[in-house]
Amino acid sequence: MAKEGKTKKPFYKKWWFWVIVVIIVAGAIGSNGGNDDSAKDSKDSKSTTASSPKKAASKKEYKIGDTVKVGDMQYKVTKTSTTKKVGPSALQETANGTFLVIDLNVKNNGNEAVTVDSSFFKLKLGSKTYEADAEASMSANQKEDGSIDNSFFMQDLNPGSEMGGRVVFDVSEDVANSSDLKVQVQTGAFGTETENINLK
Repeated sequence: MAKEGKTKKPFYKKWWFWVIVVIIVAGAIGSNGGNDDSAKDSKDSKSTTASSPKKAASKKEYKIGDTVKVGDMQYKVTKTSTTKKVGPSALQETANGTFLVIDLNVKNNGNEAVTVDSSFFKLKLGSKTYEADAEASMSANQKEDGSIDNSFFMQDLNPGSEMGGRVVFDVSEDVANSSDLKVQVQTGAFGTETENINLK
């Protein structure tokens, strides 16, 4: 009788197959474990961030008469008034609503000249923002003989120099007489830093 050949073991019963399986499983667990830890860390980080209250940058409250420094610029509002017309009698600008006129001083504490313009100033009432009227601002700074000392129109202010004048806003009468009005002043044309001055 012919001797039967040795029965061949199925591949899943061989030792090397299980070594490969163990390696694959260990790798998968390690990978998932890392992701879980990462996700957990991320979640913990978000949880910590959410639970820890943010420190709100409390800005100082400024009012008329205060010296306000914003970057290298320095501002001081001296008074406000309302009117329907500004400028010399021969060449007046008339408001669509009411002109709010802000008298102020500006000083450059920096090392380079700054081009000062009425666009540096914005009127704030709650969430609303009002732009200055460039033409009315120029007229408000014009004398009866037509001369202008400080126009607040693209005017260079050298380091250490100071200028005074008026910035004008054309707004409704209700806005002009609001008790919550503020004027925003800034470092320069791009306004990287700002401060608000209460006008009432």
